[in-house]
Amino acid sequence: MLVYEDLLEWLDSTPTIQELRKKAKELGIRLKKRMKKRDILKAIRQEIERRIAQTKEETTNPTSHIENQEIQGKTSNYEEDLPKSYGKDKLVLMPVNPNWLHAYWDFSPETIRKIESLGLGYEIVLRLYDVTYIIFDGTNAHRTFEFGVDVRFTRNYYFNVPLPGASYILELGYKGPDGKFVPLMRSNVCSAPRNHPSDSKRERWLDLRTKEKRVKPGGEPYVRPIEKMVGSSGVGILQNVSPSGGGAFIWEKVRSGLGKGGK
Repeated sequence: MLVYEDLLEWLDSTPTIQELRKKAKELGIRLKKRMKKRDILKAIRQEIERRIAQTKEETTNPTSHIENQEIQGKTSNYEEDLPKSYGKDKLVLMPVNPNWLHAYWDFSPETIRKIESLGLGYEIVLRLYDVTYIIFDGTNAHRTFEFGVDVRFTRNYYFNVPLPGASYILELGYKGPDGKFVPLMRSNVCSAPRNHPSDSKRERWLDLRTKEKRVKPGGEPYVRPIEKMVGSSGVGILQNVSPSGGGAFIWEKVRSGLGKGGK
């Protein structure tokens, strides 16, 4: 409620038409290209007032908005059958491709009230954790990425991840004035696809009659080539190999007799 009231005060502060269009996009309001400023203001104000009324109704009766949507869905078109909210806490993380993940979420009335009651100095954020090959306990992630997303006005987000083939977990929560993060919801573990073909040579077979899966080693095992390196030991001098410095350089001086008086 406080957020919507702040938006109403913001509308009275004479924002520019560019700011109004940006705020309308965040609220999910569709605008025409040639709409005038007063029409955009009116559309945003009506949407905010509608959300305030809906929030009051959900506070008094948490299931009333779901029941109303179910009743309306029986007589509406297929495009209007899906409700905007199911009234349950849910945070889902899913892969798109090796470099992008997608998340969507929903809130229960209790979580909505908790978010709306946050005062000044609090920030709602999404935290993405790299949990590849570990059991995540909230503090032991390989890397942590933070995104400032206003989850009250949008219900999904796309993440550009730096490491394909890694596993990720997402948390939705808020930070207080002290900077401490308080999680409200946690997602499932999501693994991003690899960006290269698999190195495995195994053959996977399925018996269509018994539905039994079998894995057989296929092809010859891959053996890495032996790599040769030049070190700083003096042994290489005996084989007419140029030394690389360090101990080999000093040993060559001694053998050639140059180490005595510089002769």
